[in-house]
Amino acid sequence: MAQSLNAERVITGIRYSENAATGGDNAEDQVWRLLKDSLSRARSIDIVVSFLMESGVQLMLPDLLAAANRGARIRILTGTYLNITQPSALYLIRKEIGERADLRLYNEPGRSFHPKAYIFHFETFSEIFIGSSNISKSALTRAIEWNYRFSSISDETGYLKFFQTFEDLFFRHATVMDDAA
Repeated sequence: MAQSLNAERVITGIRYSENAATGGDNAEDQVWRLLKDSLSRARSIDIVVSFLMESGVQLMLPDLLAAANRGARIRILTGTYLNITQPSALYLIRKEIGERADLRLYNEPGRSFHPKAYIFHFETFSEIFIGSSNISKSALTRAIEWNYRFSSISDETGYLKFFQTFEDLFFRHATVMDDAA
């Protein structure tokens, strides 16, 4: 295990005391700071959240657009949980990023959909943030939200469980959001 953590430090250059984000007034504790860094470097981005709000999309949009412009694959899966997802947030992604973001809506009636994970794929490994932050400005910055990051290097089994579940939900339990939807 210690060898794995050392390998991660060498590969990523990230201080691993920064794996946990709890939110609040201190910017060092906000998950947005960590997500922003990963967005700037990822070759591929997978996001699954129970809801999106326009405030969070506006916060993330410059970084998502920069990722799309450098050719990163972007997939976002969200839901209608408690009818919180704002249609304006979905339209904003579609308007600004267009087809370069594969946007899907979870579609399994009668089943709660409440995940919150941000998965970033780099050249030699992947990392995942699991926690309580949906895509809203408050959740990504000042709200008390607990999020934890680990990688495919430090916990390959756990990483694969979450990533394979994302793939299953994305391809088998979701509707593509496009101009026709």
